[in-house]
Amino acid sequence: MRRLFVLLTSVITLSACTSVRVPPEMASIGFEWVLLEGGPFLMGDVSGNNQDALPLHGVRIAPFHISRYETTLEQYDLFARKTGRETVLPDQASRGTRAAGNLSWEDAVAFCAYMGGRLPTEQEWEYAAAGGPAKQIYPGTNDPDAVDDFVRHRTNSMAESFPVGRKQPNLFGLYDMGGNVAEWIGDFYEFYPEPGQDPVWIDLGQRELRLARGGGYSAEVYVAQTYWRAGTLGTVTTPTIGVRCVADL
Repeated sequence: MRRLFVLLTSVITLSACTSVRVPPEMASIGFEWVLLEGGPFLMGDVSGNNQDALPLHGVRIAPFHISRYETTLEQYDLFARKTGRETVLPDQASRGTRAAGNLSWEDAVAFCAYMGGRLPTEQEWEYAAAGGPAKQIYPGTNDPDAVDDFVRHRTNSMAESFPVGRKQPNLFGLYDMGGNVAEWIGDFYEFYPEPGQDPVWIDLGQRELRLARGGGYSAEVYVAQTYWRAGTLGTVTTPTIGVRCVADL
């Protein structure tokens, strides 16, 4: 397994180019796509301790775009005005570039569709957070003593989300992949496949269970580990869950 990991770490590439259109009004308030080239990736817990993130298994990620920042309250407010939806956290006085929370799974789906995208699959999200084949334990670092430079979590935060992009970015130039707010996941499978088996995908039309990845400002720091999985109902709304979109080429 170690041999495979070393080989995979040599194929990471990144391009800032994008062909996905961003509505001008959204671009003016900070929405930005980043193109990830994709490739082979080892998914799961390399420490072997988290049974929910085992067994380790290889996946191949197709190229995709992902938003550089978590969706902000200013961006969601604009979306809500344009579509006639209710906004989120209306009593939050300080808005602007603060990460948006209190989105249901369907709210997150609708926002990403408005942006010409969708929610990330679990594989895409973990690939983006871990720096692809670099397979970092936390988004941006493997050093537990450096986590605070990259992740907004319970012991270095406050009782609300922070403006996006204040911590250091990860290897792909993505901000707040760990902490600040957790991020809704689109399609996923409940258990990782055993070697030689295909994944069994959950029918989201029949199940209310969803996933949110990355941890939030009130979560313990270990929840921000790039392989950590957290399940919740899609109807749940909490200030600690927001959204980051992806888009196909």
